[in-house]
Amino acid sequence: PTFRELAEHWRKHELKKESGVGKKAPETVSIVELILDNWILPRWGEMKAGEIKPLGIEAWFNQLTSSPQGKKNKPLGWGTIQKLKSIMSQVYRHAQRYELIPVSVDAAGRPSNPLLLVRSKSSSEYEAKVISPEQMIVILAELEKPETRMEWTLAVLHASTALRPEESFGLKWSDIDWESGQIHIRRGWSKGKETDGKNAGSMSQVPMHPVLAQCLQDWRKESLYFGDSDWVFASIKAKGRIPRTASICAQDYLRPAAIKAGVITKGYKGRFGWHNCRHSLASFCGANEVHPAVTQSILRHKKLSTTMEIYTHHVNSVQMAAQEKFLKAIGLTQPTGPAH
Repeated sequence: PTFRELAEHWRKHELKKESGVGKKAPETVSIVELILDNWILPRWGEMKAGEIKPLGIEAWFNQLTSSPQGKKNKPLGWGTIQKLKSIMSQVYRHAQRYELIPVSVDAAGRPSNPLLLVRSKSSSEYEAKVISPEQMIVILAELEKPETRMEWTLAVLHASTALRPEESFGLKWSDIDWESGQIHIRRGWSKGKETDGKNAGSMSQVPMHPVLAQCLQDWRKESLYFGDSDWVFASIKAKGRIPRTASICAQDYLRPAAIKAGVITKGYKGRFGWHNCRHSLASFCGANEVHPAVTQSILRHKKLSTTMEIYTHHVNSVQMAAQEKFLKAIGLTQPTGPAH
């Protein structure tokens, strides 16, 4: 079979499967299909799958990372190369499971999945901008105005919980358990529509310290949309029917505040948004003797050890203490009263 035939079989039976083990989020499917159709298939689609050699793939990777590519006319980063490699390898492994190609090596010791012998740099050149507690104080001061109360609350929420943007903008008031001190992640909101979230492991709950609960309750009192079925960060322009747009909200409010705080420079062209708060909390925990297992449970990473899976599904005092450290570091103290 050609690589295209294997890839299309994988696309139909694995990438776009609607249920079962390995079901992928819509955002993931969209990104993978873009890479598959724009990069991998144009180069390897018509070749016989068994004739694609490791050195040929390595040469392609070196070409992509050393010469201008695509609309941006820039070499690809090794982080992108890792995605190309992963997708190609998934196609081969899928073909082996379905017995479309043999699970074996030839007389020369070459495996039927050539990606097993392909070398590439494992690290991405992208390094997220991390916001220090001192810088977050400046950001919050910039946003602490009556007209930007929503954005201020968004900054506190992202900074202290490490929620993904699609998770925070997908929150409804009914997802907040005031009594138990938990925020339940039940959906995502991305590209103008509701999604199933990042993965099954992310559909859990995160701790909500009383200080954070008070911040959210204060916002609820000011919001025009405060019913249980309303979005926590509803779009006023859309009359509450949908949430705000994460990217626009970050571009118009978070980035200017971050420039003021010295996190990024004016005219900075790199990636910066709500997701940087996720990196920042992880860095803060690492620098303040929070056990890595606790940090990973707060982040709800997809690949978890048994300990991490336990932490992911149970809010505990250690996680709460880790969040409290950050809230105190940015100048937020105990709430004035209980949130209900």
